[in-house]
Amino acid sequence: MKTLKTVLHDARERRRAKKAAKKKTLKTILHYIKGYWKDTILTWLFVLLETVCEVLVVFFMQFLINDVNVSKASGIVNASAVDGIYLYSILIAILAVVGAVMGILSGFTSAKASAGFGKNLREAMYVQIQKYSFKNIDKFSTSSIITRTTTDVANVQNAFLQAIRAVIRAPFMMIFALIMCAVTDWRLAWIFLLIIPLVLIFLVIMARKVHPTFVRIFDTYDNLNEAVGEDVEGIRVVKSFDREDYEKKKFNGISDFIYKNFVGAEKILSWNGPIVNLAIYGSIIGLSYFGAQAIVNTHSSELSVGGLSTLITYVMLIMAALVWVSMVYVMIIIARNGAERIVEVIVEKPEIVSPQNALMAVPNGDVDFNHVSFSYVDDKKVLVDVDCHVKSGTMVGILGSTGSSKTTLVSLIARLYDPSEGSVCVGGHDVREYDLAVLRDAVAVVLQKNTLFTGTIRQNLLWGDASASDETILKACDLAQVTPFLKDMAQGLDTPIDEGGTNVSGGQKQRLCIARALLKNPKILILDDSTSACDTHTDALIREALQTERKGLTKFVIAQRVLSVRDCDVIWVMDHGKIVAMGSSDALIQSCPVYKELYESQLGGGDFDARN
Repeated sequence: MKTLKTVLHDARERRRAKKAAKKKTLKTILHYIKGYWKDTILTWLFVLLETVCEVLVVFFMQFLINDVNVSKASGIVNASAVDGIYLYSILIAILAVVGAVMGILSGFTSAKASAGFGKNLREAMYVQIQKYSFKNIDKFSTSSIITRTTTDVANVQNAFLQAIRAVIRAPFMMIFALIMCAVTDWRLAWIFLLIIPLVLIFLVIMARKVHPTFVRIFDTYDNLNEAVGEDVEGIRVVKSFDREDYEKKKFNGISDFIYKNFVGAEKILSWNGPIVNLAIYGSIIGLSYFGAQAIVNTHSSELSVGGLSTLITYVMLIMAALVWVSMVYVMIIIARNGAERIVEVIVEKPEIVSPQNALMAVPNGDVDFNHVSFSYVDDKKVLVDVDCHVKSGTMVGILGSTGSSKTTLVSLIARLYDPSEGSVCVGGHDVREYDLAVLRDAVAVVLQKNTLFTGTIRQNLLWGDASASDETILKACDLAQVTPFLKDMAQGLDTPIDEGGTNVSGGQKQRLCIARALLKNPKILILDDSTSACDTHTDALIREALQTERKGLTKFVIAQRVLSVRDCDVIWVMDHGKIVAMGSSDALIQSCPVYKELYESQLGGGDFDARN
């Protein structure tokens, strides 16, 4: 059982860790104002001048009021008072115009600074995400990353927009106003010194209570975006299974949770307005009472009607500043969680990076798995002691049941993951010795469910080689069997591709992705069940073209169909993360019961040619 001393020590350590985390978040976030510090500082200058003008307008207003009262009380035209009226009127008008101009300029510069700040944050997150390994990406869901780069950045940007003005205006307005109050009648300034700390203490207490609620809300936004994304992406499946009501119920459950938490937060924040208004009216009542007594008792005070009017106006200015502070404070409370989530993405260190003095060329397509084991989590190996070697130009077929870790194995070649044990070598060197861009440029991967991007067919294919000529593109299209359906498209290579490639069939999409990979002119090509949507004839034509036209290219063909790997130079049969057998198709029929069973179940023991 923990002693009291231990409990107190743990509590202190938690507070220190929390403070350190806040400091780190603030330091990281502020770093991305770079390039916009000039606009930020100009905003502070303009707001400061605007504040000084407002305070001086109120200060000189008392003299204008007093001169008017003098002129009115005497019943005759008082030349001195009239001159004072003209003088203070002109002075007040000049200060008002200057203050308005400063306010407009501060609006321009603050908008530029905040927009640039938001741009920098989005860019920093996006650039960092591009550096992530698959393991890093697995840590953050897609919906969470989208929320962080949109909603969270917008909240932080809006809070910054208001804060850079409030951080100067509010404190300086209170300081200047208090100084002027003391100059006008220092014996009444105690009212402000009493009210202001009470309001600030209330704001701090409110922030502490409401912040955990906003943490829950924005974490739940990730789930909401995920639900919407899944529903839209899988809308055909939802409709085919008539699951619209289920999806609505799931969405409404998440939405109701956000609603209830927002209501709870707003209940706390709703105290903000009444408390500040209470402070304003309390100050006005106090000033009116004590000020009126001071005016009536002319023997003990020189406070004038204009002076009292000025003090009351200063109350309004100070409390308006407090209202603004409270509003900005609420925005900062909301943005604080967003800032923490943004920083999590920015400071996340990529699991896989290029080494120092990295190799900048891949000599050939040799691939060696040297006693490789791999785990996604520490306690369960999905690859177990894989030891096999492939010479450049070899076509390797990989066959196995779902979950046998076929995709995981080939993912190690492009260093999408690093092995937990052993090593993977390409071109005679450990993949960890290569520059990542160089290695991945030499290894082309085509997945079963690959992605086409919005644009044209040409623009999608040029991902493989941005400088490729039409002749080179069409040659790759011939090898990937794209040409037959490309001829039927009126616009040819300039045919538009809708978002996600929804205007082409699954087989056409796969062939376009193979053509795109071939344009990289890689040394290693990985086809991860990437002809599953093609008919067997087209599948055979693609493999035949690769064998005859790209003889020096090392090819890994992962498939569920025996026909897709039967003609490969060597076939690996995988089961539970192990290569249980390897050899030619004929040899495996004799030596591997698993392969023989698959062969006979799919081909019925026949020996027909898939190309016929």
